[in-house]
Amino acid sequence: MAFNGPVEDKLAIHELVMVYGDAVTRKDSDDWGSTWDENAIWSVPNFPGLEKVEGRKEIVKKWEEAMENYKYIVFTALLGSLDINGNKASGTTYTIEVSTDIEDKKAQIHGQYLDEFIKKGNKWFFLKRTFSILHD
Repeated sequence: MAFNGPVEDKLAIHELVMVYGDAVTRKDSDDWGSTWDENAIWSVPNFPGLEKVEGRKEIVKKWEEAMENYKYIVFTALLGSLDINGNKASGTTYTIEVSTDIEDKKAQIHGQYLDEFIKKGNKWFFLKRTFSILHD
């Protein structure tokens, strides 16, 4: 799939994806929450309670609850595609998560987000993220 759209918007969305991953690794809910639109939807069908979470405040709350289960996590992301159309965009993000949970269980998950983005003012946000596990 191609990368379509203005260079400035491509760069801004790339930075959004990087801020998200960095905030996960640092367990920083303020930075992580800042990547979401206030009316966003986060869908992680493989994790009970995260099948469909709506609204930034609820998304951050659920994420904070989930992160309590990890001693350590590194989240790496790579944009696989991006199609920008005005103030909206869609794309695919591939992820690798390496973690140790509070019971010392180690895991490495390779995943995929199907993403929808929205631009408000001069800033891009996640409008919808749907995650699936590709390999664990």
